[in-house]
Amino acid sequence: MNIDYRIKRMQVRWRKFKRRFDKGLYPEKEHRISPYQEKAIRLWRMTLKDPDSRLGVNTYGVRQVDRENLVMVFQDFGGSNDDSILTIMDTNDNGNNLYELHISKRHAIMLCEAFDDEMNRRMNRVESAKRLLIESDLDNLLRSQEKRIKSGR
Repeated sequence: MNIDYRIKRMQVRWRKFKRRFDKGLYPEKEHRISPYQEKAIRLWRMTLKDPDSRLGVNTYGVRQVDRENLVMVFQDFGGSNDDSILTIMDTNDNGNNLYELHISKRHAIMLCEAFDDEMNRRMNRVESAKRLLIESDLDNLLRSQEKRIKSGR
């Protein structure tokens, strides 16, 4: 019985050792994605680049892209090893479609970065427009006050 236990223990250690090397030798195994996932990722990026799409994010890290009849919701599970979920809702006159895809951690990071970059670009554009509006309002106010003071003298 003691020898049996040692043999089984060695088999478990050998399996763990092989798994560790397999992950290092063949990292592309973990990152293969299905055609559905690839198309969903392309759709996510294309929708992000569309200036008419609306972006939203909440405190839980759920990101949402909304465009006419298409709503895409991406839930990233941060530090956990679980796959992230990309939900695609398509509401046409023909009918409603709902798709839910599991996205691996590597691709989830890329989706989050693409969303965050686009959100930063849009926020910078809004801030620049806001600054220009404030500056033009102050210039108009300054001109009107100068006219008022000149006409009062």
